[in-house]
Amino acid sequence: MYAHHSYLTFIIFHLLKAIYNTKTPEETIELGEKLGYRLKGGDLVLLFGDLGSGKTHFVKGIAKGLGIDETIKSPTFAYVNNYRPQTTDYILCHYDLYRLEKGDDLSSLGFKETLEDEKAINVVEWADRLVKLPDKYICIDFATKKDHHRIKIEFFDPETVPENMIEKFYEEWGTPLHVRTHIKQVTNVATQLANAFIKKNEIINLNLLYSAVMMHDIARVCDFYKLDRSHFKEEITDEKWEKWKDIRKKCAGIHHADAARDFFKKLNYLKTAELIYIHKSRVIAEESELLNTLEKKIIYYSDKRVKHDEIVSLKERFRDGWERYGEYDDTQTRKLFEDVEKRTFELEKELFEGLDIEPEDIN
Repeated sequence: MYAHHSYLTFIIFHLLKAIYNTKTPEETIELGEKLGYRLKGGDLVLLFGDLGSGKTHFVKGIAKGLGIDETIKSPTFAYVNNYRPQTTDYILCHYDLYRLEKGDDLSSLGFKETLEDEKAINVVEWADRLVKLPDKYICIDFATKKDHHRIKIEFFDPETVPENMIEKFYEEWGTPLHVRTHIKQVTNVATQLANAFIKKNEIINLNLLYSAVMMHDIARVCDFYKLDRSHFKEEITDEKWEKWKDIRKKCAGIHHADAARDFFKKLNYLKTAELIYIHKSRVIAEESELLNTLEKKIIYYSDKRVKHDEIVSLKERFRDGWERYGEYDDTQTRKLFEDVEKRTFELEKELFEGLDIEPEDIN
């Protein structure tokens, strides 16, 4: 069994941005390429930073990730250059607003039109010239240090639950305090794993990961095996007790991951809803194709590393699961979860391969 938890990493999770360090133009291009793989039509990438901080090299990487073979040059005098990938019908619109002042009219550049084009991927250098930012964009801030470029990446998306709504949703669902403690510990695991990937210059959408991991068990009361008032250490008011009974009645037969997903989908937090669903144990065996991003793999794995409020090994987590629930399973269910266990160990091996930490270093 591994070390007991520390909330230090959890506390600073939401204060951290994904910060990358590149020492050569090639490393900056490679980082941009990794972002380019993730981009699709309608995405907006805003680049901030002084001259020589790596912005244009990063755009070259984005173009490479999109499959564009043309030489990328900063359109300082033309304001915008358009490029078409070889393998998709997207168009990369590369803007350079260096010669403009903040608030200058961009209508003649066609910026509004390309923002509304579902096939356009807009990348804007000197984005500080923009007065109003849309709800959805990727913010990349470049800074030149003594021997490297510091590149901070943050994703803003209205389909992601904002941090300031998390406590509100806990209260709305009456999420029990011991479940909230479990959630925070899973967040701790996800934080450490995400940071290990960031150190390897892998792109992580921390805002999305944080929102999903902090909401993943919000509806846990839906499928408690037994609801017994005497089992809770917190004070259970009559109001909370009735809320829990009402939730369980409405969600009868529904897994808590499905209930939370459906709740956030109705509120249009579609990205968070999708990631929440992924943590359901049987997904890795029955819908493994859904584990197709690093964020999804991290949330699935992190949840399997926490027993109650304690970080444990996968071996201990599955041992405990079999002990608590195995006797109730039929032959088919037991076979399913044997497959879940096998595949989860394979996922652990995949995640930690090439990282500077081992599973036992998560604490």
